[in-house]
Amino acid sequence: MKKITFIILSFLLMATACDIKEEGISEEKIILVSNPYGEQLITQYDVPFEAKDAAGNEVTANATFYIDGQQAASNILRFEQAGSYHITAQLSLEGQTIVSQPLQVQVIEPRHSTKVMVEDYTGTWCTNCPRVAYKLEEAVSQNNHIIPVAIHYSRWAGDDPFGFSDIHDLTTAYNISALPSPVINRTLNFIWDENYATLQTELNRVKPLGLALSATVSGTDLNIEAKVRFDMDFSQQDLKLVVYIIENGLHADQANATSYYGGQNPIPNFEQKHTLRAALTGVFGQSIPHNNCEANAIYTYQFNGSIPAAVSDVNNCAIVAFVIDNDTPSKMINVQEVSVGDIQDFD
Repeated sequence: MKKITFIILSFLLMATACDIKEEGISEEKIILVSNPYGEQLITQYDVPFEAKDAAGNEVTANATFYIDGQQAASNILRFEQAGSYHITAQLSLEGQTIVSQPLQVQVIEPRHSTKVMVEDYTGTWCTNCPRVAYKLEEAVSQNNHIIPVAIHYSRWAGDDPFGFSDIHDLTTAYNISALPSPVINRTLNFIWDENYATLQTELNRVKPLGLALSATVSGTDLNIEAKVRFDMDFSQQDLKLVVYIIENGLHADQANATSYYGGQNPIPNFEQKHTLRAALTGVFGQSIPHNNCEANAIYTYQFNGSIPAAVSDVNNCAIVAFVIDNDTPSKMINVQEVSVGDIQDFD
């Protein structure tokens, strides 16, 4: 599926070439309008349209967009209900109006549920970290679409028995300078304020793609299949898939300067849940080919290999997979989780 492109045919204008250029439009008097997500869109999702002239000059600011003849507030269009819509654009030049041919787009209801990931930068030595751990568990108990990942920071060898080897790449990329730092959806400077309402706001946002996961064990090998299905065309975007192995049932004494967990310091034999053990794709992910990102396409990633050495008990593990865009900085689009031995279909 290709990026939507249609042509605004100009009326014959009594204007000089100089006047046209001053308005920001090339002498060919042709305007190209596009959106980055194709002809199939989803409800409740903001879609930016832009207008350029034949020479590629940006003229969006001078254009007015319409949905079924009703003027939109801006070039960012959102469709409240599923259905077929006609999009037009208008541009005024020298007192005359250039009107585009109608463009038909098909809008569907999102097929995938929204999940929220919280990457909790933590440590067994961190005295304030039990507070975030406690509040994350409370949040998960309210909504299992919240997916925590505990990323342990070891200040020196043996400082934290669950220290993640590639943590410095992440702390550098996302400006993490103190613990605890619970980052929402891999978004720069989006530190969870420990209020459930903040996570609920993110859960209320629709998502244009979803994931399915399965994970099985055969002897000492781990077999993982992750699928990404697209509701809209992302072939113009640079997307990456990240696949984590996280582990529960790990125990260590936990430093604690909070009133949580009875105020003990340390908390003896504290269960360190959702602990990141390996990033099979690297922490910044593996590129998804553009031709696998079209609307209704399904991209499949497979891992078949030895259980990572960091894993203590694979039966206590889960797989977390998520898609990020490749902007700088990147941010997550959607996430999925499955326990090892289970299957999680698209939902």
